Amino acid sequence: MSVHLFYPLWLRLWHWVNAICFIILMITGTSMHFADPGTPQLDFRTARILHNSGALIIMIGYAVYLVGNLVGRNGEFYRLRKGDLPGGVLKQARYYLVGIFRGEPHPFPHTEESKFNPAQKIAYATVMYILFPLLTLSGVMLFLPEQAPDRVQVLTTSFSGVSFYAFLHTIVGYLLSLFMVVHIYLGTTGATVTELYRAMLTGSKSA
Repeated sequence: MSVHLFYPLWLRLWHWVNAICFIILMITGTSMHFADPGTPQLDFRTARILHNSGALIIMIGYAVYLVGNLVGRNGEFYRLRKGDLPGGVLKQARYYLVGIFRGEPHPFPHTEESKFNPAQKIAYATVMYILFPLLTLSGVMLFLPEQAPDRVQVLTTSFSGVSFYAFLHTIVGYLLSLFMVVHIYLGTTGATVTELYRAMLTGSKSA
């Protein structure tokens, strides 16, 4: 039985620190959003401190992630290949919805050369290169409200700058929270329930 290194140490550390920080952001963000003296949540001041601290760590981690993708191989795995759109995505969607429950082989095996299937490439690229930057931008504007524009024009409607970024931060936060739930579930869809999680802990998987 051979062992293949799939995830370098820096990527594993980033992944788990990112996951822990995002859970903290979810809990504290929800606590601040629904702050009420009569509810058994974190008090607003504590939630705010933890939220800002988690946000700072996750932003530093994101910078490490971007640099790692630029100087290492990890960035290559997000690139779409011929056949990924739309055929590959549809094939992968069918597998998640039907094939996996019939015990069919994975249409895009997880290899050292191709770690992400077509659906993952699109989902991860959207999350890491669109949604996360939007979450960061809106979070910074809320942390430094004096830097936010007075008004933001969206089509024919004008919003106050802080209100717009608060709304954007909330919506993107909910989308990323939904992604995390799906991500946790899909982590169980390897050859065994724990295979992919074990690989992200140790960096390797058996073949």
